[in-house]
Amino acid sequence: MEVLVKLDNSHNHNKEERDILKQFREGLVLPLMNRGLLNGLLFVGRKSETEQYTFTSDDEEFLSILSSQIAVAVENARLHEAEKRALAELQTAQKQLIHSERLAALGEMSAKIAHEINNPLGIMKNYLLMIKRAKTKPEDASKYLKIVGQEIDRVASIVKELINFHRPQNVEFKIINVLPVLDEVIEFLAPQLKNKSIEIIKKYSPNCPNVEASADNLKQVFINIIMNSMDAMPDGGKIEIAANNFHDNLQILICDSGCGVPEEILSSIFEPFFTTKDGSQGTGLGLSVCADIIKKHNGTISFRNREKGACLEITIPAAEA
Repeated sequence: MEVLVKLDNSHNHNKEERDILKQFREGLVLPLMNRGLLNGLLFVGRKSETEQYTFTSDDEEFLSILSSQIAVAVENARLHEAEKRALAELQTAQKQLIHSERLAALGEMSAKIAHEINNPLGIMKNYLLMIKRAKTKPEDASKYLKIVGQEIDRVASIVKELINFHRPQNVEFKIINVLPVLDEVIEFLAPQLKNKSIEIIKKYSPNCPNVEASADNLKQVFINIIMNSMDAMPDGGKIEIAANNFHDNLQILICDSGCGVPEEILSSIFEPFFTTKDGSQGTGLGLSVCADIIKKHNGTISFRNREKGACLEITIPAAEA
């Protein structure tokens, strides 16, 4: 028995296909159907050259089953090839996406590092100027030099973080009292606050809980927030810093008498690179860095406008006794 399978999904026939059709003189033609679609034809010639064109009902039943099986096999082969092509395309797209994400992550990290280094550099610049002016007051110069040294250590720490970017980092957490950290930040920024006619009002509750935290990281947060408040008050004003025990959490409120933030952009202020300042004044990473740090401390950070100015709230779980 001569069996010929003709596969065709279109109505176009090339010369080779027409030649095959011309060779077939008599026999059975069975459609290769799959899901109601014609995927090809099964040509069945005579059983032998000497035998007449006769097919029994058993032959027809067998050939009908065979055509169904061939149709399924052909469709499975096509699906397998399509799946292989789709998988190859997906793998290529995934590689391109991973490459793009790595470049984006590197760019974002570089911008964050530049932003974070800029803060201590500004502080060092101010204190070096004060050291120059304090030639007749050695005790003041010594105090200012100590602050400059601390800021240099902070820059070194940031650079180290960049070097270790590709490796997991373990930030050292200790049980600390955050109030001295706040006071240290206020002292660091005192010259800039004075130059901008900004008054700091401290409202520390006596029962503030200790927290398990990184003092250096929290210092980073407080500097970013207070400097943002300073930028919001170019003509001077007040910054209130309150610390309380709120439902077994340390709650820190930093509120200013500035211009606040338009309601329509409130939901975006913690996003990387979002800023209301022009490019020469900020990169839009300050609050994003703060949010990342507070998240590592299992805390929360939120922002809201008030009647005059804005208020940023931080909560960090109290340390276990």
